[in-house]
Amino acid sequence: MPRDFGRIIAVGLWTFALSAALSYVSGSAAGNLNIWFSVAVLVAIIATGILFDIVGTAAAAASEAPINAMAANRVYGANQALRLVRNSPAVASICNDVVGDICGTVSGAVGATIILRIAVVSGGWIARYASVLVIALISSVTVAGKAVGKRVAIESANEVVLSAGRVIATYERLTGRSKGSKARNRNNGRGHRD
Repeated sequence: MPRDFGRIIAVGLWTFALSAALSYVSGSAAGNLNIWFSVAVLVAIIATGILFDIVGTAAAAASEAPINAMAANRVYGANQALRLVRNSPAVASICNDVVGDICGTVSGAVGATIILRIAVVSGGWIARYASVLVIALISSVTVAGKAVGKRVAIESANEVVLSAGRVIATYERLTGRSKGSKARNRNNGRGHRD
């Protein structure tokens, strides 16, 4: 229990720090840019939250056996997809809770900035109705997007996880950060020392 409590505190602190930093950066950017670009930033943040929610749900719903078979057949991204499935509780927690909550907080901050911009430009009753409309739109698009995303994630879990695995594999190939290669290097190092 103490170890789990420490991990929960660490996740909470990381979430706090990331939310504060991203809210400040995105809010400042939205406040200094064209209102339509601010709307584009808002849409990108909401889409990111929905996308990560899909990956987290798919990782929890995917079957290990077919992905393991694809990994054995050296299908591109299958090893990374297998890691996602085998660590599905952590993946779902990070994707659905941490990233999802951060995107929700940041989208609210950007939405508030857009409302302030509308208030400055229009003033009066238009700003009051704009605030209700913007908040309602953010909520409805986020909830509806996640509802559709969850259905896709459950019905096509293996395909979604494999797609995520291919993205991770591409990232690892471009950056040279591969867990498999690190393990092989450690094993090779032991072999040379013996």
